[in-house]
Amino acid sequence: MEPISIAILGAGSRRCSVPVIASLGTYFGERPLHLRLYDADEERLDLFDRFARTAFLVNDTGHTVTAGTDAHEMLEGAHRIVLQVGENCARKETKTSRALMPANESQIIAESLERILEGREVYADVLSLEPPDVRIPLASYYRLDWPLEQDWETRMAVPHQVLRWVRGEEQLYRVFEEYQNSPFKRWLDDVSVATAVSEA
Repeated sequence: MEPISIAILGAGSRRCSVPVIASLGTYFGERPLHLRLYDADEERLDLFDRFARTAFLVNDTGHTVTAGTDAHEMLEGAHRIVLQVGENCARKETKTSRALMPANESQIIAESLERILEGREVYADVLSLEPPDVRIPLASYYRLDWPLEQDWETRMAVPHQVLRWVRGEEQLYRVFEEYQNSPFKRWLDDVSVATAVSEA
């Protein structure tokens, strides 16, 4: 049975990737999943690629993972697309130095999404996990106000926590339990649970 291909743009997101991957680590739908991870930050991409592989192996989901820094390649043939590009990925995607960042973080994220999606006909269902003030360059998409925003200290600790899970220093059962019934999983089964947005 052909797997459902899910492209995650901004897979290195400290806010989104743990909740999304933990949700998928407990997802057993009718078809297996093939996760296609994109991020412009190779180090972050590698970390969350290893986290996804670990999560899927621990729960024997049968899901597979491909990761890459070419967004168009990761989007190819995707059935679902998840937008979770953060400031770090956007800055690297647009080759903007931190010193030249616009005051409005949402602006650089929107510019990055425009570059990634430029000239592409998108036939997949698209879910935005971006903050509400980020302009999405699509005529229609779905939106979830999830996961919750984190404080700076919590966000900075995410990569260290992910490394502990990947190395087997801490078990994953608590994070799996936390996201067992996530709105992301409900969207996978029924896109209409998210807010439909049309940019008319």
